[in-house]
Amino acid sequence: MSGWPWNVGALPFYYTPLRRPTNDDLPDRLPFALDTDYRTGTLVQVPNKEVSDALSQAYSKGSMPTGMMDEEGIGKEYAEDFLAFLQRRADACSKRVSVLEIGCGTGYLLYRLKLLGADVLGLEPGPHGQHGSKRFGIPIIKDFFPSPKIAGEFDLVVLFSVLEHMESPSAFLGSVLPLLKENGRIAISIPDCEPYMGAGDISMLYPEHFSYYTQTTLRNSVKASMGLETEIEKASFGGTLYALGKGRASRQTVSETELDAERQRANNYRILARKGIGRLLGYLKDAAVKGESVGIYAPARAINALSIIREEIDLKGIRFFDDNPALRDTYFPGFSVPIEPGERLMEKPTDRILIMSRSFGKRIAKHVMSLTIDREFTITTWEELFAG
Repeated sequence: MSGWPWNVGALPFYYTPLRRPTNDDLPDRLPFALDTDYRTGTLVQVPNKEVSDALSQAYSKGSMPTGMMDEEGIGKEYAEDFLAFLQRRADACSKRVSVLEIGCGTGYLLYRLKLLGADVLGLEPGPHGQHGSKRFGIPIIKDFFPSPKIAGEFDLVVLFSVLEHMESPSAFLGSVLPLLKENGRIAISIPDCEPYMGAGDISMLYPEHFSYYTQTTLRNSVKASMGLETEIEKASFGGTLYALGKGRASRQTVSETELDAERQRANNYRILARKGIGRLLGYLKDAAVKGESVGIYAPARAINALSIIREEIDLKGIRFFDDNPALRDTYFPGFSVPIEPGERLMEKPTDRILIMSRSFGKRIAKHVMSLTIDREFTITTWEELFAG
């Protein structure tokens, strides 16, 4: 395709909440470029040594994504929804079913599966895995995958928000295959990138994500790398895709028609992304001309575009809001704008509120409208910004 690889530019490297606006001994921004995988049609990040080195250091320190499954908050909601999927589709809760979760975080999902009778084992390179092991009383190996410390085969292997982090997902899935029993299954949760590609929203791009899947490309990837038929459904919570690989596929090759369609989708995304960035720039410039302040809710979804257009805007009139307690008064690398809880809108309102979350936009808008704000303000949602 003409114009590929696509050099997106340097994007913020946000791997954990920060108490000041810098990563200190890690880069605040990393180079980022995209291409398509010729075998599956998947939109992929072009490998870069600077990115790989930074990620290795971050994972060893303990990357802490805000949606990590845990026993409270949004992490619990993610866990409940994925657990329901496993109960419904993967027969994961029968007694003595053996489960391995690669990249298990704190191990909360395994803890819940253990309570239902499963034999569980986790693998997690970050220190939070060992903290979770003690907290939940489950075995978690501190190592990267593949690990020689994993022995035996399993009825179910779980990859929750893991596959998109692999620089070579094909090799990764190929290494998982020998760990499955003869009728074993693999359960996968990954971000659903199709709506963002269709809208030209670059908020889905992260230096730590190497693959950006649609339903088709995820199915293609499991089939091509593992030879398994794959059932896929949209999650009920959080804008993700769930996949269950089981049974041998009749063929491992992917049709050229599917590949052409996904390549065209990727090319359209490159074109639409320019328009999406322009929409945000236009919105902020209009606010500045009118002397109106802007509060951005779910600001993690805005920092990519803000990083690209920041020389054209003044951040002084912009504030960041998020009600996740872990983010209160923290920063994004390279942005000296603190993340505030929504309650501060009542103390010091903004003229405009821009909600950048597609998955939780309605929920956030309802919350903002419930606040006692003694002045008029306008709310713009993700859908209105990108489709308005």
